[in-house]
Amino acid sequence: MRILLAEDDQSQAESIKTWLEMDGYNVDWVERGDHAILAIEQHQYDCILLDRNMPKASGEEILKKLRSHHISTPVIFITAKDSIHDRVEGLDLGANDYLVKPFSLEELSARVRSQIRQQQVSVDSQIIFDHLRLDTQAKILYKDDQVVHLTGRIQAASATV
Repeated sequence: MRILLAEDDQSQAESIKTWLEMDGYNVDWVERGDHAILAIEQHQYDCILLDRNMPKASGEEILKKLRSHHISTPVIFITAKDSIHDRVEGLDLGANDYLVKPFSLEELSARVRSQIRQQQVSVDSQIIFDHLRLDTQAKILYKDDQVVHLTGRIQAASATV
């Protein structure tokens, strides 16, 4: 399992990275938002740990870009922004979970495991045929990883005899 850790505080990042590696994960660590975007474009991650306040691209910008490109990798915000408004905003932006600093590394591990389990259930809800992929849970059809917009009703073809 591969995790991207996007955190600009070196001491926190080293602690998190070491802890997750002891849990058996491969962890890629980046200190800047633009580097996080590059890593996401180049690698497939099972979970992304994303600080909201990072240089060169904020966590919010990164998450918006992910979701606009229909990348459903679980994202856990790890941040010092702790107000209810911040939490609600983060989740509404598309984060799967929200963890306020300082946090327990054991709790972080549990949340990562939870997100990966949920992602595995989501993968099982996909039907793939040739260039088509149907996400039965999200009810989205993809052709070559591009969303196919479907109407809500079936239109009968007219036949002439």
